[in-house]
This record gives sequence, C-alpha cells and structure tokens, in this order.
Amino acid sequence: MTKSKDRRRRKNEGQVKELGKEIEGLAGQRTEELSVLKDIASAVNRPLALDQMLKAVTEAVLETVPSAQRVVIHLCSEAASILVPIASAQRGRSRKRTPPVEIIQTIARRAAKKKQRIYIPDLRKEARAPDQKGELSLLIVPLVSDRKTVGTLSVYGAGVEAFTDHDQCLVELFAGWAAIAIKKTQLRFEAEQSQEAALTVLANQAASA
Repeated sequence: MTKSKDRRRRKNEGQVKELGKEIEGLAGQRTEELSVLKDIASAVNRPLALDQMLKAVTEAVLETVPSAQRVVIHLCSEAASILVPIASAQRGRSRKRTPPVEIIQTIARRAAKKKQRIYIPDLRKEARAPDQKGELSLLIVPLVSDRKTVGTLSVYGAGVEAFTDHDQCLVELFAGWAAIAIKKTQLRFEAEQSQEAALTVLANQAASA
C-alpha cells in the first residue's frame, strides 16, 4: 500500500469515527428530549397551579434547546389584544439587551391571530435597530386550545438564526403541553364555579324551606 493510500485510509477511518461520535451525540440528545417531554406530560397531569406548570414548560425549553437564551409564556385575550406574562425562565443572570417590548407584542399578536408560529432570525431587521445586541433571534408559537389562541410561547436566542427546524418543532410540542395545562385549569375553574353555584342554590332552597 502506498503512503498516499495509507493516508487516505487513515483519514477515512477518522471521518467514520467522528461521524459515529456525532450520531451517538444526536441519539443521546433525542433521548434527553424524550425524557423532558415525558416529565412535562407528567407535570401537566398533576394538580399543580397553572403558573407552576407553565414555569416547568419554560425551563424544559431551556433544557432541550441549547441556543435558547430566554423563554416567556403569555396568556392572551380572545382577540389577542392583551398579553399578560405568566411564566419565564432564562439562562443564567443575563444582562443582555432585550428587544423593545412594543416590537415583541406586535409579533406575538400576529402569531396569536394567525395561529401560526413566527420565527424572526434577525430581530435587528424587524426592530429596525441595527445596533441591537444580546437577544437577536425570536421564535413565537401560539398556544391553541379548541381552535382558540389562549397564549403564546416566546423563545429568544442570543445569536442570529439561533433556532433550527428541529428546535422549532420541539418548541411547538412544548407549546402544545402549555395549551393543555391552560385548558385543564380553565375546566377545573369552571367546574368549581358550577359546584359553588349549585351549592348556593341548595343553600337558598334550604333557607326558604
């Protein structure tokens, strides 16, 4: 075997080893993602307060999306005119400059009304602020329950084009669980209100008997 062929063989073997390591890494990452998704499903099915359940969702996004810098969940009115933050999580104690609130609110309302995720790979263009530093990417996914938008899940990235297609699909899965948590809370509240109303009627009947 010539020296050049031997070099090529060693190079190919090295590439195969590197590819094997990469595949193992991806497999491990997918296993971790599945584990986190199962944990969230379990949390949603436990009788936790809504803010606790949604806090768990924001932390899960940070855990499974490496490029995520900050995650915020908003509840919204039916017309998406009012957005109220209810849960958030961020990586460390970041002092990075955040995008203007009015810009984010506008994008979030658009996602809520269209019921479609919106990905802004470079916020400097959207905000018309070329000197913007810090959080440069934004992914907003609407939380949809019974064909109605009940909130939004916003994920900020520190760099431009921070989120892959896989990241975006993963965030949509978490958004689905967040929507389920909100719906369950609404149903529980309605049941409690109905029970309270029924008890009031019975009490009034007993008093008048």
